[in-house]
Amino acid sequence: MGPRSRKNALSHFNVMVVGFSGVGKTSFVRTLLESLNLDKSAASDKQRRRDSFMSENSMTITEQTLEGPIAKTTTPYTISNEVDVDKERIVLTLIDTPGFQAEYLVDKQLHDIIKYIEHQFDLTLAEETKVKRNPKAVDTQVHCCLYFIDPSKENLTEFDIRILTRLSKRVNVIPVIGKADHLSMAQRNRLKPSIIKDIYTTYKIPVYGMPDDEEDEEEEEDEESQENTKPETLDAFLNQFNYEEEDTDTQTILDYLRKVPFTVIAYEDDPETGNPIEIENIALGRDFGWGVIDCLGDKYSDFTQLKRVLLSTHRRYLQSDTVERYYEAYRTERLMFKRATKLKSMDVSSQKILKDLTQL
Repeated sequence: MGPRSRKNALSHFNVMVVGFSGVGKTSFVRTLLESLNLDKSAASDKQRRRDSFMSENSMTITEQTLEGPIAKTTTPYTISNEVDVDKERIVLTLIDTPGFQAEYLVDKQLHDIIKYIEHQFDLTLAEETKVKRNPKAVDTQVHCCLYFIDPSKENLTEFDIRILTRLSKRVNVIPVIGKADHLSMAQRNRLKPSIIKDIYTTYKIPVYGMPDDEEDEEEEEDEESQENTKPETLDAFLNQFNYEEEDTDTQTILDYLRKVPFTVIAYEDDPETGNPIEIENIALGRDFGWGVIDCLGDKYSDFTQLKRVLLSTHRRYLQSDTVERYYEAYRTERLMFKRATKLKSMDVSSQKILKDLTQL
């Protein structure tokens, strides 16, 4: 029997949502799940034909759903769905976390989130050190963290800056403005540049996709005769590129940087069931009486672009970045810590031996 085709292989992609309470994290999760269900319904006939070719040994993921009224998240939970993207089978796992609450609890809650992310690295490290590895081991590393920003603020708060800075040391962070229906177009056009200025210029927070200072330093060393300082604004950085002449990968990153932070609007839910309300000709939307908003449309919300970034255009970048940048850095830290602990233990033992010999 020939080798099994990789066409049926599963790719695991894990996304965490983080932010203060009441900024739309859980509503976003519900909207994303509903949009995936719409995608599956539209391709149901095609899906049935595809299933007939699945290997009997291929992994089966039970489709999970969230039911009942949308409520505040009080305990962390995960929900997984199998989706088909670009002819690849993906297990998308969403990790919803309780919103940050009182100021004195932020550091404790942030510590718990980071320990969860690090625990997934520990599981990978433990698997790597086994003599016989489990061929069915599942990738549980957090590939992306969506950080939801309060739309009522004019820029990043002290806590936003602290949280984003610490999270960016362990995971790919993408900033998102939740509940964007609370903003007028003018407010949105002011808020997005303000957030980017805080991230790129003022505090230099290395969220996903932002130019890396280390890369800039390497370029400066390679071109000592040429001034090569990092542009002061993200717009100035982007204007350095001739988009039409760049390769596809570079264009993909430039498109992302021009859109971030993403503004998203969640669907209006039936207060009794949590299901989307019915709006004529709109699958997922909000009805304000004076007008309606299509949550999947690009006029008021970046939801569809964000979904495309996560599942299609940037998914592989996020997965590889998690392994090559964050996991390797964590692995190095852990191994160095173990080595230092061992050397310290040996040093203490040596001192004890010398002391005992002195006393003879």
